[in-house]
Amino acid sequence: MHKRRCSLYKSLQAGRALAAIFVLLFHLGGAIAAGKYFGFTAFEIPFSFGSAGVEFFFVLSGFIILTAHRCDIFSPDKLASYIKKRLIRIYPTYWIIFLGVYFLAISSNTLRNSVPHDLFILLKSLLLIPQDKNVVGGCGAPVIIVAWTLQYEMFFYCFFIFMILSRWLSVIAGFVVLYIYINYSGNLSPSYLLAFVSKDYILLFAMGMGISAICASKKAVIDNPMFYLSTGVVLFLFIALDTVLQLQLLCGQITILYGVASSMIIFGLVQLEDAGHVIGGNRWLQLLGDSSYALYLIHYPLISALCKLSLFRKLDTIGIIGALITFVFIFFACLISSAVFHLMLEKPFHAYIRNHPLKTKYIGQQ
Repeated sequence: MHKRRCSLYKSLQAGRALAAIFVLLFHLGGAIAAGKYFGFTAFEIPFSFGSAGVEFFFVLSGFIILTAHRCDIFSPDKLASYIKKRLIRIYPTYWIIFLGVYFLAISSNTLRNSVPHDLFILLKSLLLIPQDKNVVGGCGAPVIIVAWTLQYEMFFYCFFIFMILSRWLSVIAGFVVLYIYINYSGNLSPSYLLAFVSKDYILLFAMGMGISAICASKKAVIDNPMFYLSTGVVLFLFIALDTVLQLQLLCGQITILYGVASSMIIFGLVQLEDAGHVIGGNRWLQLLGDSSYALYLIHYPLISALCKLSLFRKLDTIGIIGALITFVFIFFACLISSAVFHLMLEKPFHAYIRNHPLKTKYIGQQ
């Protein structure tokens, strides 16, 4: 059995923090480069690889869910507890930020039309049900744009339900997903739901589960975990360089390759920490890891709002200096806001759920 089945690795928390920061830098650089704000494309290029934080999150999610719920597999009596933990982990924080952004938008004459008003679309958004991009626009997740990744997260959680219920149900569900992926991946799908399932992102969760299974195996004897960590980092940097330099040598394979690199990094970090070597155990980095979910959800609307504030303060009139001031200010504003949100709202709520006598014991982190 895995050495830390029900605890979270500090090294992985540090990795989670860096992945969230990569996504923050990706969107922040793109905002500063946008013509409607400052128009300096130099801010976009260095962080154009930052979306790879999503791939890391997906692999990490596969690892953590199997590690935390290994004993729940093929145990239907554990289903209610599993569902409760997963729902509490995802929805409360998401709903608070979603509703906050939504009501701020509809209260503004200039932003009112940027959010949907159809009740059915809003309900599906709140429940993180995949939606047709041709109907709702963007990535298929209105209001909180980055929530499209949470749709994949919920899809994976639902798939894991079959693993808890029955061996045969999990096999059948796995074959269905594999069939859709093989037959519709890279092709024009007649259904947006089929297109959703056939993306490479589905494989990233499987990679994470594979790493968890290897780490839990008594037959897996790893002599040099640093080799796997360093190889994963080098591969990650190589893929990032291809993106930053716009070489397009890896076009079409980047998601899978980032998944492989992330898998090696996670495997190396876990093996090192099991051997007593913690990487990234600094308390500030751990705090960022704890607040990474809040950072992931809050950073995009906060970037938009603070960029508009910078224009209102006429920072765009002082050129690249104004852009640099805005960039640094927004970067730290996002980090601080997410940490405050985590400490003041998210953490106390999880503590309440964990300690409430009528509630099931709750594992605080994903």
